[in-house]
Amino acid sequence: MNSIELQNVSKYFKVNGRRLKVVDGVSFRLEQGRSLALIGPSGCGKSTILSMTAGFFPPDEGRISVSGSLGLCLQDDKLLPWRTVLKNACLPGEIKGAEALAEAKEKASAYLPLFGLDGFEDSYPAQLSGGMRQRAALLRTLIAGGDFMLLDEPFARLDALTKEDLHRLLLRVMERFSPGMLLITHDIEEALEIADEICLLSPRPARVVERLTTPKGEGMPFDPLKHAALKQHMRDVLLAHKTPV
Repeated sequence: MNSIELQNVSKYFKVNGRRLKVVDGVSFRLEQGRSLALIGPSGCGKSTILSMTAGFFPPDEGRISVSGSLGLCLQDDKLLPWRTVLKNACLPGEIKGAEALAEAKEKASAYLPLFGLDGFEDSYPAQLSGGMRQRAALLRTLIAGGDFMLLDEPFARLDALTKEDLHRLLLRVMERFSPGMLLITHDIEEALEIADEICLLSPRPARVVERLTTPKGEGMPFDPLKHAALKQHMRDVLLAHKTPV
């Protein structure tokens, strides 16, 4: 079983001549087919955790082990404006060579209807709405890393209705392809809808103050009373660790 595992991971950055700790002893394991959300206040170190997991830079302490392929999706869709939807989606394969490009084209063409992009394969990013651009970015992410999707607040800039639509899309992707999904978000409701497990993080330096399994992760039906209670509990935990202004 492919997995992502962080073991007592810490990270420091040099700021104004001093060593600043931004991640403090974070540990978790995510297996392919499961989804994990990291929630914490702005600037706590969530994106640093994701960046280390993606391999952009190593931890200063602890260990990160990844088995399986990774795809990354950010707030900004990062679509190349001179490439069509299909060519943007196939870019990860193109980078790897002719054989991988042929496979990426085959997958992208097959997945376009699922992502609501059928008929838009030859459109350019400037011709698309924000939601459709993000759909194209998610498609590219799946093709880049079919084993794990790393999502750094991918819906933060979208309106509420578009965000709900893309939540449903992610759930369909999970059901059909069973990737592992690591989601960075500020949105408790979003985390409860998408994630099987949630790590609540402290203000910087990020520490895991609580890890919990959602009703979705337990395979339980939606219960509005339990949902409201869990949502309030998460809010209480985050507020209890909030740094005073």
